[in-house]
Amino acid sequence: MSARTKLLAALIAGAALVASALVAVVIATAGSSSGDRLVLYSARSHYGEEEPFERYAKRTGTDLTLRGGSASELYERLRSEGKDTPADVLITVDAANLWRAKEAGLLQPIRSAALEKAVPEDLRDPDGTWYGLTLRARTIMRSTERVGADEVTTYEQLGDPKWKGRLCLRSGTSEYNVSFVADRLAKDGPEASERMLRRWMSNDPQILGSDTDVLEAIADGDCDVGLANHYYLERELEDDPDFPVAVVWADQDGRGTHVNLSGLGMVRGSDKVEEATDLIESLVQPREQRIFEENNHEFGVDDCCDFKRDPIDVAAAGARLDDALNLMDEVGWD
Repeated sequence: MSARTKLLAALIAGAALVASALVAVVIATAGSSSGDRLVLYSARSHYGEEEPFERYAKRTGTDLTLRGGSASELYERLRSEGKDTPADVLITVDAANLWRAKEAGLLQPIRSAALEKAVPEDLRDPDGTWYGLTLRARTIMRSTERVGADEVTTYEQLGDPKWKGRLCLRSGTSEYNVSFVADRLAKDGPEASERMLRRWMSNDPQILGSDTDVLEAIADGDCDVGLANHYYLERELEDDPDFPVAVVWADQDGRGTHVNLSGLGMVRGSDKVEEATDLIESLVQPREQRIFEENNHEFGVDDCCDFKRDPIDVAAAGARLDDALNLMDEVGWD
């Protein structure tokens, strides 16, 4: 394990210890008892998506407690609580976190015909420990004022010398970028992946702190192309329809655009198996999926996408997360 990997692991663990009290939202129903309560640890707690949970509570008479935190905080909290955790369901973002939760034995399998019908095969764990909830595409963004629609259409083309000094990227420590590189390593191998990243770095990209920073830099003329999750742009366009940045669905003549997912599973040791399964089944139904789409501009797992997407292989990419961090360190993607 590289020094960088060790440092990141320490930072993640430290952040979890600082967050000793998770922010909680209680959704209660009249007449329910404390025994009819599900506890959810949710890394999506800041998305304002209480409506599906409120509807579930009203329909079933089950109280819900949603405890929010970052994905790394919730992972570390579940590991530290062990069999004493109060959590019944984990909702997290990024396939890497689903893979880590499974590998650490934090989730227990669910066998459900409803889930297998609603969630495509590559968007759920083959052992039933987690199921996809929403999808997000990590793809190319371009200036509508300085870059034509067909000037950059593949991830490889971000390494074209024409983009020297014109490329913006989010920090290499971003989990979204690490997952992207891990996926490339799993599918393209180390030599091709390293070659692509070195070409990107040879263009002296501006390294910024967030996807929003990347989009704003393109809009302000500080760079012309970049890489970001699609929903960040949708948020900008919702606030300003004239925001001068457009999405490019990458690699449509190849394997397709890279997508990642948020997902959920039942926490190991939960004694609310039937209730937790029922809740998870309800969240992947079309009515609830549309709410997740509308609130955060993601894609529902039941109806994605209007572009060709690269199939997800969570296990293969998850096994290469450390390799991805080390490669990004080697090529200078800080």
